[in-house]
Amino acid sequence: MEAKDRKDRREFLKATAGATALTVTSGLGLPARAQQKTLVFNDSGGASAEAGKLAYGDPFKAETGVEVKITAPAVVSKLKAMVQAKSVEWDVAELVSQEHRLAIREGLIQKLDKGIVNTAGLVPGSFDDYSVVFAYYSTAMGYNREKFADDAKRPKSWAEFWDVQKFPGRRALRNHPVDNLEFALQADGVPKDKIYPIDLDRAFKSLDRIKKHVAVWWKDGAQPAQMLLDGEVDFTSGWHGRFYALAQKGEKRIGCEWTGGMVKASWAGVPVGAPNPAEAMKFIAMMIRPQNSAKYAEGISYISGEPKAFDLLPAQTKEWVVTNPAVMSRMVVANEDWWLDNLATAQQRWNDWIAV
Repeated sequence: MEAKDRKDRREFLKATAGATALTVTSGLGLPARAQQKTLVFNDSGGASAEAGKLAYGDPFKAETGVEVKITAPAVVSKLKAMVQAKSVEWDVAELVSQEHRLAIREGLIQKLDKGIVNTAGLVPGSFDDYSVVFAYYSTAMGYNREKFADDAKRPKSWAEFWDVQKFPGRRALRNHPVDNLEFALQADGVPKDKIYPIDLDRAFKSLDRIKKHVAVWWKDGAQPAQMLLDGEVDFTSGWHGRFYALAQKGEKRIGCEWTGGMVKASWAGVPVGAPNPAEAMKFIAMMIRPQNSAKYAEGISYISGEPKAFDLLPAQTKEWVVTNPAVMSRMVVANEDWWLDNLATAQQRWNDWIAV
C-alpha cells in the first residue's frame, strides 16, 4: 500500500472513530436528559406564582437539580378527577381554606412524611397529618387612595361599606358566598366572635340592603386591584396580596383596610398518586423553612405558620402580613369546618339570590 493510501486510510479511520464516539456520547446524553425530573406545583397563579418561583422554585432546583413547574388554578375538583382517574399531574397541590379538609375527607392527599417535613416549629393549627399552611392571607377591603385623600371619608368597616348614604362610591364584592356572608353579618352588627355558625337568613337579609349598590360582582382575583387602578370602583373586597404586590412595585393609589377582613389559609399537600412523592415532600419542607417562607412573603405578603419567618421580614412587609398581631387582632379567622359542612347549601342559596 502506498504511503498516500495509508495516510488516507488513517484519516478515514480517525474520522469514523470520532463520529462513533460522538454518536455514543450523544446517545448516552439522551437518557440523562430524559430522566431529568420536573416537579409540578399547582397553586393559585398570578402574583402567588411569581412569588413562589423566587421563594421555592428556583431554590429547589438549585438545591436538588429538580425543575419546578408552577401551574394554576388551585381547584380541588380537578384534583379529585385526576386521583379518581389515576392520572395525577400535580406533585404538590395548593388547597385553599376548607378545600384542604375536603381533600382529606375524600382521600385525595397522602399523609406527610414527618421525617422530611418537620412541623415541630409551626404554630398550632397550621399543620395536620396531611398538609401544612404555607400561606396565611386575607380577604380585606381595598380602596382608592386618590378618591379618599381625606381618610375620614372612606369606609373603615363593613358596616360603613354597607352605609351608602354616609360613604357614597362605587362598590364591588366577589360573586361568591364565602366571605360575603361574614361581611354581611358584621354589617348587621354581629360581633366577630359570634359570626359562626352563620345565620343564613340574617346574612342574606343584610345582603339585600347592599345588592343594588354593588357595581361589580367580581370573579377573578386580579379584578379588584385592577378596578381600583382604573377608577372603575372606589372600594372593594379583594385578596390582600394583590394589593400588596402593586404597592411593592411603587403603586401608591391602592390602600387596604384590615378591619373585619377574613383570615384564610392555603395549605400544601401531596396528592395520592403524585408522580414524584419523595421530591414533593422535600418541596413542602422547603416551603415552611423560615427563609423561604419569608422570601415568599416579601413577594406577596402571604406567610406560613413558622414564627421565625415573620422575624426575617423587612418592616414594610410586616405591616402587610396577617400574622402580625396588630393586623390579626382586627380580623376574623375563617371557620373552615363550618364552610366544609355548609358550602353546598350556601352556594345554592347564593346562586338563587344573585340571579334575581
